[in-house]
Amino acid sequence: MELVKAFEKIVGQDRVTTSDAICQSYSYSCFLGMNWVTKPDMVVIAETPDQISRILRVANRHGAPVTPRGAVGQGGHGGPLEGGILLDFTPMEKIILIDVENMKTIAEAGCSFFKLSQELFKRGLMLPTAEYGPGPSVAASAITPVNAFGKTRYGRNIDLVEGFEVVLPTGEIIRVGSMAYADSDFGPFYRYITGPDLVGLFTQANGAFGIVTKVAYRCLKTPKHWAFHSYYWPLEKMEQVKKVLLEGTALEMFDVHVNDRWKYAGLEYVKMMPQLPEDCHFIVYFTVNSDNEAELKAKVKTVEDLCKEHEGTYLPGIAESFFAFWPTFFCPVSNPIAATMAKVVLDVTEGNFMYIYDSLTYPTSWFPEVYTKLMEIGKKYGIWGKPRYTVYDGFAMKSQVICSQTWAFVNYNDPHWVEQIKNCRDEFREWYGKRGGVFQSMLPPLTPDYTWTNQPGAYELLRTIKRALDPNNILSPGSF
Repeated sequence: MELVKAFEKIVGQDRVTTSDAICQSYSYSCFLGMNWVTKPDMVVIAETPDQISRILRVANRHGAPVTPRGAVGQGGHGGPLEGGILLDFTPMEKIILIDVENMKTIAEAGCSFFKLSQELFKRGLMLPTAEYGPGPSVAASAITPVNAFGKTRYGRNIDLVEGFEVVLPTGEIIRVGSMAYADSDFGPFYRYITGPDLVGLFTQANGAFGIVTKVAYRCLKTPKHWAFHSYYWPLEKMEQVKKVLLEGTALEMFDVHVNDRWKYAGLEYVKMMPQLPEDCHFIVYFTVNSDNEAELKAKVKTVEDLCKEHEGTYLPGIAESFFAFWPTFFCPVSNPIAATMAKVVLDVTEGNFMYIYDSLTYPTSWFPEVYTKLMEIGKKYGIWGKPRYTVYDGFAMKSQVICSQTWAFVNYNDPHWVEQIKNCRDEFREWYGKRGGVFQSMLPPLTPDYTWTNQPGAYELLRTIKRALDPNNILSPGSF
């Protein structure tokens, strides 16, 4: 009650609760952590950096763990791993700045990424983003390694982050990167200000080192002309697919994406799309754009020549139907592929959930070996090919790396299939980890030990940083 009274003085009586029903409602995540039910002891809703600062100072005095959360979970999960205080700042949703001339924007942490993108589109600007709809906040998108359409040329979402305002666990409010000069005459014009680059300390940290309250982005100009094309290869042509992915990335195309045929098996089954050719196993999609038609034609010709050189076959209709959604509409209300696949698998195999059992980043040159191993282990545990429709989804990014997810549609209420998924994941992790593989969006304790033991000194370095920033270790998740 002492904590409740202290927080009520900061944010008001209607924004603090220990209600069991309300705390329970904050306990779930609709994503990978859906099977974790981690209930907070208290929910506090904050609206300003000053309120967050004062809340953390009080929490420090009481040694109470704090988990920040935006629209879907800025901390990277549903509820807090350690109980304590769940700090909800969804009211912090304002767009602070859209500077069209300098192509910069600043938004509060709780602002929906969808909302920010829509406002940028109206002004001829854009931020490449994932097709994940209106839920995730600006802060969640900036502190986790979100992949986006446009990642082939511009990298991940966090590669466009130029500055943060952050409340440290001690309660101090700091600004790093371009945000350090946000109130100057020049404004937030450049990430690499005088002094060390501290922006990277908070990107991909999942909120472990401080609570992000504002994010500054470098925006892109929206091109006038777009084209979408897809080509396919049989399974035995994995080496050719690898070469196309590497060359397409080197040419700095806006976006190159790869799927296997299982992504469309459900759509074929319900006749929402024509039957794929018998020898079609891998489909590579190319998105190119330009400011004039002559440049666009030249880029399309480059795609045609590249795929012809590496024995690809043109496959009309798919890229135009699905990938064209993004630049104009931003995102379908729901992913038609995932929605249809879930229904089909439910009908055919009593599956009920699309389970992404790991998100992986590795050299694009290793694409054939990784895919072959995924297929081998997936077949071993009965979750590859019909009727499971396990999907390979690959994002070719700059720096010649690829991020991929493997979706498996299983009955999540059936212990057998949940166990099969976990066994498949763990066996693949053993092979993958020995080769230096990186996990796209997870931190300890959600990754295997080799994630850190393969990097001598990295774990201790992060522990040292966290101790320096958070002497009482109040911020959750307590990964470090």
